[in-house]
Amino acid sequence: MGGGIDQVQLDALFTVALEAGIARIEKDGTFFPLLFELRANGAIQNVAVLETAAIDGAQSVLDRFAELLRMRAEEGTIKAVAIVQHHAMQGAMEVRLRAPNYSGDVHAPFELARGGLLKRKRSLTLGEFAVRTVENEIFRPSAGPQCHDRTLKPGP
Repeated sequence: MGGGIDQVQLDALFTVALEAGIARIEKDGTFFPLLFELRANGAIQNVAVLETAAIDGAQSVLDRFAELLRMRAEEGTIKAVAIVQHHAMQGAMEVRLRAPNYSGDVHAPFELARGGLLKRKRSLTLGEFAVRTVENEIFRPSAGPQCHDRTLKPGP
């Protein structure tokens, strides 16, 4: 699994995921989880996942993403991932960032304004972010305790 990512890469991955979530909410009002990978070559890619295997009802979408991404991390295909989710009932998005040296969830509350008579428009205004350190279910160390680089902080 290679080394970690730096602050510039973390910020770029976070920004891409957050902006995609904002765009989906402003366009459609909601979205399913969006997945982004920071590839080994440094490119950030949005990834569409096609489920072809039998789905265990006990597994969530995030569990299935983690399973898929864990294999890609072990192969060295990816250096980091971001999964952005919409929490409609809370009026928030959550960006889950994972890398060998970082594991955190960024809670991003927002207010949604609607306008327009003929063509309904949505406009999203972000609130203050809250970051919490979590277990890294994708980039797992081969032995020893999980290490989090607390000096890295997501943000535009």
